[in-house]
Amino acid sequence: MSIRGFFSPSCETRELHVDSELRTHYYRNNFKQVVEGLKKLAERNNMALKDVNEIHKEVYLIGNGFDSIVTVSQITPIEAGVDIKLNFFSAMGFGRPKKKVVKFYKELGEILNFKGISLHP
Repeated sequence: MSIRGFFSPSCETRELHVDSELRTHYYRNNFKQVVEGLKKLAERNNMALKDVNEIHKEVYLIGNGFDSIVTVSQITPIEAGVDIKLNFFSAMGFGRPKKKVVKFYKELGEILNFKGISLHP
């Protein structure tokens, strides 16, 4: 992690991220199943699921001191990609945003049917 990334209060995943831990994760689930998994993730982490936008396939979560927008890309009827943008409500992140995103991906892997990382570059 670069010094700039360490101090940043936000973190965002994408398909071809330089950091392999922050690449898009794919699951053998549809959008509704991913939303149910995100509800379980929110319960486990004392977060509130504030909004589910079915048109843009985004889920807005808010926790203690941070918020997150999870974007679900429906690749096929039984495959979905998940990207996470996480923002801490502070001037500096000190590596917390990345740690939280990696933790969320790990927990989603336990809840959903994990398929792989960065499968559609």
